[in-house]
Amino acid sequence: MFGYVIPRKDKLTEAQQARYRAAYCGLCRGLKLRYGFRARFLVNYDMTFLYLLLQRQTGREMQRCFCPANPFCKKNCLPADEAMDYAADMSVLLSYQKLADSIQDGGFFSALGARLAKLLLRRVYAKTAGRRGEEDQAFRSCLQRLGQLERENCASIDRAADAFASLLKVCAGAAAPEERRPMELLLYHVGRYLYLTDALEDLPKDLKQDHYNPLRYRYSLQDGVLSKEDKAQLLDTIDASISMAASAFELLESREDRVILDNIIYYGLPAVLHSVAQGTFRKRGKKHERSL
Repeated sequence: MFGYVIPRKDKLTEAQQARYRAAYCGLCRGLKLRYGFRARFLVNYDMTFLYLLLQRQTGREMQRCFCPANPFCKKNCLPADEAMDYAADMSVLLSYQKLADSIQDGGFFSALGARLAKLLLRRVYAKTAGRRGEEDQAFRSCLQRLGQLERENCASIDRAADAFASLLKVCAGAAAPEERRPMELLLYHVGRYLYLTDALEDLPKDLKQDHYNPLRYRYSLQDGVLSKEDKAQLLDTIDASISMAASAFELLESREDRVILDNIIYYGLPAVLHSVAQGTFRKRGKKHERSL
């Protein structure tokens, strides 16, 4: 995934930071327990957010778990449960479909890495698709729609963003029936935020490599850069999706990790968007990820 759904660490206490790290490490361990060692590489912050969002159990104590990245020091992790299993399954399906999309969009040599990764994940994906056939088919449908828009060089950022946002909305399938509608709305707008934020960050690279990006067709670029007015308009529409996600979140029942979820939605998403708009996210993001 993209890695844009992260908390603002300076707004969390040390205990809350440890809790978030335990959720991330727990999902990494959950992927390994469910699909084997290589599945660990699919862990990401976006699906950690989904796990915390779907989690309704209380009293989950952190455990000490082996970490292959640092084999001489165990880490805290939350135990595997139904919500974590679902987040792990969605991590596999989304990662595999994203690799397939990258192969289709890229040339033979530029997509070699994606081809190799897809080959290594083939058995893991087959197992997951067998468990989550409905979600897998929905993901395929959304990506096919997005792929068609890309081939048409669609200038509508709303249509392109809707195709991707509809994909993430599918992940609300694990929500309790009474929370299904607000969860769908929340994930839809988080998906819209993800797609448009990624489009903004990738615009210079996409122009250089002549890849599809809805912003290059929607706006009149000046030397490959959005004008101040166009960027302000784009940021407004992404901010609107953050606000809609926050409104939907308030309709959900309280979670044990509500403080962390509040932080991600109300502080993390706007901070990442601002950082991307300033062109500083990746440098800052890598430092942030190392510190988690």
